[in-house]
Amino acid sequence: MWTFISQPGLATTIVDFTNEFSPLLVGLVGLVALSAGAIAWTTLRYHWTQRSRATVSPVSTITEHPKAA
Repeated sequence: MWTFISQPGLATTIVDFTNEFSPLLVGLVGLVALSAGAIAWTTLRYHWTQRSRATVSPVSTITEHPKAA
């Protein structure tokens, strides 16, 4: 809360926006949660594709390496 030194005769007003900003706060928290979920999902998809590529090993059809050289 901001406080000012008031002079005599001036009206003091306290404005409370707590209830008015509540839907904005809920929307902001929801947007942050949605963004975090999207980042986590993208990270998991990337991890799964990298893991599946790493398990595939090339199969050599040449059985006698000295003859191949």
